[in-house]
Amino acid sequence: MTGVAALARKDWREFIRDRRLLVMTLLVLLLALAAVVTAYARVAAYEADRIATEQRDRVTWESQGERNPHSAAHFATWALRPLTALAVLEPGVTPYAGSAIWMEAHYRNGARARPVDDAAIAFDVGTFSVTWVLQTLVPLLLFVVAASLVARERERGTLRLLLVGGADARGLLQGKLVSLGGIALLLASPVLVAGVLAALLAGPADLLRLALWTLAYLVFLGIVAGFAVSVSALARTVSGAMLVLVGLWCVAVLMAPRAGAALAQVTAPTPSAEVFWSDMRNDMTQVVNPFSDDSFREAVLALYGVDTVEALPVDFGGLALHESEERSAVVFDRHFDALAATYARQRAAMRWASLVSPLPALQNVSTAIAGTDGRSQLAFQDQAEAHRQRMVAALNRDLIDHGAQADGEYLAGPALWRETEAFVYRPPALADTARSIGPDLLILGLWALAAALAVQLSGRRLARRIL
Repeated sequence: MTGVAALARKDWREFIRDRRLLVMTLLVLLLALAAVVTAYARVAAYEADRIATEQRDRVTWESQGERNPHSAAHFATWALRPLTALAVLEPGVTPYAGSAIWMEAHYRNGARARPVDDAAIAFDVGTFSVTWVLQTLVPLLLFVVAASLVARERERGTLRLLLVGGADARGLLQGKLVSLGGIALLLASPVLVAGVLAALLAGPADLLRLALWTLAYLVFLGIVAGFAVSVSALARTVSGAMLVLVGLWCVAVLMAPRAGAALAQVTAPTPSAEVFWSDMRNDMTQVVNPFSDDSFREAVLALYGVDTVEALPVDFGGLALHESEERSAVVFDRHFDALAATYARQRAAMRWASLVSPLPALQNVSTAIAGTDGRSQLAFQDQAEAHRQRMVAALNRDLIDHGAQADGEYLAGPALWRETEAFVYRPPALADTARSIGPDLLILGLWALAAALAVQLSGRRLARRIL
């Protein structure tokens, strides 16, 4: 351990004298600040608009005056998805997913108002964010630094002197790994610190989620450092190590996630919006209208023990409307559940990309912990639909209970609108999130183990080559 520390101190003295490290650190710091400020402004502006819109929508709902409860169900309200504080760190799918759902009677609408539609500029490699810096830029800089860690010692001839003098090859690589790990912390710390502070300022943040999110990226950077040191140890020259590491970066960071997405689309293709909604509309035409369904009318009359609709103690129209909602909901749930199953198969297929890179697994973990993954988006849509069904059912129930006694058309008053609950999104619990990313956590653990083994094996091979 003393030798490892001594070697790490020697490398650090060289790094400090090398101005490239200072330039890299400043570059990452500036990009981190830009990413954090941009993300914080985006999340803060979105949340301010969401809160103001919800307040206006509620005022409009409660001020609609007297009207038929079912007409009010068609008047409807909006469900708006809030952004978590961790969205400052990890935007995930939120820029590309709808953030608002119109909750109306008889129909389940999809999410609309995608933030990306209002964006003036978007990076081709992904949304500019804290995670973009950590996933794309920092690994590249670590590879650039690591290329010369061991290969430079070989070119100078000092590697043979160290090994002949009794230094252990594996201990030497461990020292190099400690050095590179220090550089990784130096580069990543400004990003992590700035991002965590911004998340805490953005709103109530789950500290456990923040800690787990940070730990996941530290593990990822450890994996990057382990393989980078191993490549530098096996390469004969610095230029050779640089060529291999840059190639690995292109495959692991640029190609693997896109290849995984392409594989997912091939194995579980997502239907186009036109096909999805067209199929749903076609199935809706097969739903029998309760108003013209004799069997439904006879069942209602038998339930209340009367012979005619006029003799019912409740409003038949309200009962028929409620039955129509329940029949339609079966169709909606079937189509949206099938779509969710397609997305689940795509996530499973994308994990195959983790065979060549730990990045897809990290991205799944990062977005899930931040609450900005596809599962969280589906949870928002499902909760909005459940709220829509409850809201419409409550309005129809009021019509059922009071419509038959009304002299003419029954009109409900403001008291009913005030009793109607507003939509509140509840993100998935951390325990549920952990279960959903269990395979990804296992994959990251296996990659960490593979990186450690690579360092050990490259140390043995290094000793045989030199001696």
